[in-house]
Order: sequence, then structure tokens, then C-alpha cells
Amino acid sequence: MAKSSSMTRNQKSTFAKSSSYIFLLFWLFVTLFPIFWMLSTSFKPPQEWFAWPPLWIPAEATLNNYTEILAIGPGGTGSEDTQLGGAQQVLTAVLPVRDSLIVAIISSLISVILGAFLAYTISRYQTGGKRYPYVLLMIRMMPPIVIAVPVLAYFTLPWWRGALHDNYPGLIIPYVLVTLPYAVWLMMSFMQEVPRELENAARMMGAGRILVMRKVIIPLIRPGLAVTFIFTFILNWSEFLLAYTLAGQELVTVTVQLSQYEAADVGRLYGPQAAFGTIAIIPLIILGFIIQKHLVTGFSFGMIRK
Repeated sequence: MAKSSSMTRNQKSTFAKSSSYIFLLFWLFVTLFPIFWMLSTSFKPPQEWFAWPPLWIPAEATLNNYTEILAIGPGGTGSEDTQLGGAQQVLTAVLPVRDSLIVAIISSLISVILGAFLAYTISRYQTGGKRYPYVLLMIRMMPPIVIAVPVLAYFTLPWWRGALHDNYPGLIIPYVLVTLPYAVWLMMSFMQEVPRELENAARMMGAGRILVMRKVIIPLIRPGLAVTFIFTFILNWSEFLLAYTLAGQELVTVTVQLSQYEAADVGRLYGPQAAFGTIAIIPLIILGFIIQKHLVTGFSFGMIRK
């Protein structure tokens, strides 16, 4: 009887593990399939974009989609013999990626720095009262269109003389306003894990609040800073409505550029669009590899109680 019961438990454990692996494999397929399809489409010629049944692997793989968006050779000049010939003149992939990198990096750094100080004052000194964090959260829950139109009207006032319209400062400021509440809430969870005894010891030795923040708090929450930075960077990198409303002429981000690959005779240019999307996710992958150690530590930071 005991042996039969033991076999039953082992069978249940084996079934549970198998079920877990099957579910993880299914979830991995669901997560990675869009990336696979985008990568496959980026190498397809126009006749294979709408093929039925769909071609999972390009039958006649080509690099024309990449040469189009990168303006390499005669295919990237917008001439009539190219896929983009019938489309509205669009920028090459290099400039939108550059603009998005500049805007996303600067706005994410500002959000993380301000969010760290705000989270510290809220978690230690209850700045703004108990409801203040929820007020910040309500700001984050507002749709971007709520602030996009008023900000556009304000930035185009005569006395600005275009100084904040369709340029880096004019896009960085709204990005910081939108992502700052998110950064504060993320940083608050990391701040609460830092023992107060360390701060009190530093204060007793004569350190001021700014010095305590620089020498004690920041080194301890460095993984949290990395986690907050990459999430705010992803939010800024993938933002479309603010970039489309407040810029789009001199400054073009990757999301705005993706919406421009259309032609009157072909329709949506899935090949160049997929090629540009493949290029657009490369900075996110590189950033993830660079700070992956901090990400692992940051995700497990709150699990270890002091």
C-alpha cells in the first residue's frame, strides 16, 4: 500500500513537471512567434507578403527590404522602380532610431533620477501625505491624448518661437511627465527594502540627506535603478501618440516611422515595415544584455527581507 501511494505521488509530481514544461513551451511560442513572423516577413519579396497559405520561411529570400529603409544603393533613393516609389517620401531607418535613442535615453535617465529622489522622500518622510502616491498613479493612468493636445497648443504659442515644438526638448519633457509616476512607484518598492539603520548610522556620523542618498541609498538600490530605467526606456521607446502629435516632421521616432510605410498602389508595405521593426528591437535586446545582471538582482530584490 505504501509503495503504491509513493508511486502515485511520483506520477503526480512527474505529471505536474511535464504540464509546467508544456505550458512554458506554449507560452514561449506565443511570445516569440510575432518576432519570428516579423523577421521572416522582413526577408520576403512583395509577392510573398500576401501569399496564401502563408509562407513561414521566405521561398525567395531578399535583402531589398533592408536596402530600401537603409537607403543603401539605388533601391533606397525613392525612385519609381523601388517598393517605396509610390509611397510618400519617408526618412531612412537610421535617423528615427537615432532620434528615438536620444529621446528615450535622456527622458528615462531624468525620470529615474527624479523618481529615485521622490520615492525616497515619500517612503521616508511621507511627502505629500498618504494619498500622494495614489495621486501620482492617477496621473499615470491618464491617456496620453489628455496632455498631448494642451501641450501642443502651449508649445506652439508665439513667444516660444518654435523652441519646444518638433525637437528634442519638446518631446523629452512630456515623456518625463508621463513616465515619472511609473518610475516613482517602482523605486518606492526598492526604497522600502533599504534598512533605516544604515541611514541613521550615516546621519549620526554627520552626513546630510543628499550625501546619505548618494553614498548609502543609491549603491544599495542600483539594481532597482537598472530595472526602472529599462522599463521606462521601453515605455518611451514604444510611445506613439505623443511623438506623432508633438513631432513628426524634423524629429521622427521609430513608432511614427513604422506608421509611414504605405503606398497607394501596394498598400501597406509589410516587408520594409517588418525590416524596420527588426532593426527597432535591436537596441532593446542590447540594453537587456548589458544590464541583465542588474535585472536578475532587481527582480529578486524584494523577495529577501532585511
